[in-house]
Amino acid sequence: MNILVEFFVVTFKVLWAFVVAAAKWLLRPKEKSVAGQVCLITGAGSGLGRLFALEFARRRARLVLWDINTQSNEETAGLVRHVYREIAEEAVAAAQKAGHGEEEVLPHYNLQVHTYTCDVSKRENVYTTAERVRKEVGEVSVLVNNAGVVSGHHLLECPDELIERTMMVNCHAHFWVNIPFTFLPSLSFP
Repeated sequence: MNILVEFFVVTFKVLWAFVVAAAKWLLRPKEKSVAGQVCLITGAGSGLGRLFALEFARRRARLVLWDINTQSNEETAGLVRHVYREIAEEAVAAAQKAGHGEEEVLPHYNLQVHTYTCDVSKRENVYTTAERVRKEVGEVSVLVNNAGVVSGHHLLECPDELIERTMMVNCHAHFWVNIPFTFLPSLSFP
């Protein structure tokens, strides 16, 4: 008897979970706008970091890009500037089509991209770069902590230096990057 009751309770809970999931899928919440907000993306030089940067640029965010590789970071910034130019050209075309002046339709956000070379595995480097960002750009609204190291080998096949580097970037760096922007925004770091 007890087992039969439990079976019906579990079945009801599973079906209810499907109903709730379907409702959430159909009634999606309104997306948060990042237009005009300062968004910092670590590991922006390639891969997902570059894709995040391009998507945030399409959504008209002011971007701060961090990467250990200066050249690839600048390439991403160039792609972001291209997206910003496309946004401005679309606004001008829409203004001309509607018969308004450019100043009425152009986005009022200050669309800029700032690049910084930063090794997120080094705490001091993160703190000094964070302080530079705060002075040069302002407070960060959105932090996408994306930097990571992938070796492509099994853990026991990696040399010790690669294991240490992987742990510093993939684990410790999350703390180093979050501390100056989340927990201690008013402190200055050495």
